[in-house]
Amino acid sequence: MLLALAAEKGQAWVANAITEEYLRQGGGELPLVPGKDWNNQQNIYHRWLKGETKAQREKIQKLIPAVLAILPRELRHRLCIFDTLERRALLAAQEALSTAIDAHDDAVQAVYRKAHFSGGGSSDDSVVVH
Repeated sequence: MLLALAAEKGQAWVANAITEEYLRQGGGELPLVPGKDWNNQQNIYHRWLKGETKAQREKIQKLIPAVLAILPRELRHRLCIFDTLERRALLAAQEALSTAIDAHDDAVQAVYRKAHFSGGGSSDDSVVVH
């Protein structure tokens, strides 16, 4: 997920955002310093994210709450911890609402076209659009 976010925002931006959030949440064990973008980027992306050693994996695990907090919605939804039955129901409701709004707008547009462009009404007829 961090690589996907870095592809969009850049490693330096992501490392800085993670650092700020990690420290805001009370983290202090890891050598992350606000404003030290290069060092933070090197630690997160070029050392710890490899996960080759237990120490690297532990450092990344300590960053997980900060990472989750900074992820934009479009990336966050890809994580299995957010894939709940409730979330799926909300997404289905959101899609149904979007479909209903589109149908409503299409109907209003059809009424408007009929009234104004098909000669279907007299000059005294009018359509009020709120």
